[in-house]
Amino acid sequence: MDTKEIFKKFWFVGLIAVLFVCFIIVYIVQMIQNQPVVKEPKEENGQYLIYSINGENYTADEFYQDLYDDYATTVAYNRFDKEVCEKAIATTDEMKNIAASNAAYLLEQYGEEELKAQMQSLGYDEADDAYDYYIYIQKSLQLRTDYLKEHTEDILNPFIEENHPKLISHILIKVADVSETTDDDGNVTYTANPTDEEKQKLDDVLNALENGEDFASVAMEYSDDSSASQGGYLGYFDDNNSTYVEVFADTAKTLSGNQTSEVITSEYGYHIIYCNSDNIDDLLTETDFVNAIFADYPSAYYDPLTQAAKELGINIDDETIAKNIEDDIAKATASENTDSEQETESEAE
Repeated sequence: MDTKEIFKKFWFVGLIAVLFVCFIIVYIVQMIQNQPVVKEPKEENGQYLIYSINGENYTADEFYQDLYDDYATTVAYNRFDKEVCEKAIATTDEMKNIAASNAAYLLEQYGEEELKAQMQSLGYDEADDAYDYYIYIQKSLQLRTDYLKEHTEDILNPFIEENHPKLISHILIKVADVSETTDDDGNVTYTANPTDEEKQKLDDVLNALENGEDFASVAMEYSDDSSASQGGYLGYFDDNNSTYVEVFADTAKTLSGNQTSEVITSEYGYHIIYCNSDNIDDLLTETDFVNAIFADYPSAYYDPLTQAAKELGINIDDETIAKNIEDDIAKATASENTDSEQETESEAE
């Protein structure tokens, strides 16, 4: 598996790292806004003074308490997640291979000291712990995707029916001269005025596809888009996608699995779009698809963990932290519950 695709697939890496960094950034910003002044540590009344804000001194104990109040719940939840996933999901040879590949890639890219610092920010000790971290990431993903598969009827199918998700690729033939016209209704039409070279390139692409050449291979050879190195693969797309220009998105919406579009023209030139798949199993391997489901069904992110924890008998002993986590989950899933209640009321009417 291509390293870039591995990183894209195991999205929890970015999620957990970003969450951690965001908490730290928020804390630092708050400190800066209040103009803290770091003091030379000194003892006063049995306490070490370490900084002051607007003339008010703060002790080391107060600083540690602030950190605990702000971050203890997050740290505890991450440890809880890791413990449950470790025991709920068996470690496979594929997981080991992917973890080893990712860890080696990071070590090569960042060096041992920087990687060590990154791992310590995530609660680990050494650079070598990147391997264990990626094992956990894969288990966390599998725990949740297994849950989604078990809830095909009440989660996956409704999401698919509403959003028509699919995986797409495309080939772009850039055209330098594209004219744009707008009708009275505001509809925009693009007309390409290709050079002989640009027109020939499009003809070569069409001939290759008509002769049965693999779409990805043709994209790698001819496409002018940065996705060419990935066989033109763009990944997840659904009816709510606003990333692409309108004519591109409208065409992509019409495609089903293994279908290829006609040539369409945008401000960038000629496009040919291919739908790699709209199959559930294929979609579940795509990070953005899973993220989109969690956005609509946040309980699908939390429920697999809490259910597995109950089955394994894993609990958080600190009642305050356990209550904080419970409250946070309730807030995260509140919108989903509200939507469900509204749908039930509409059906009843």
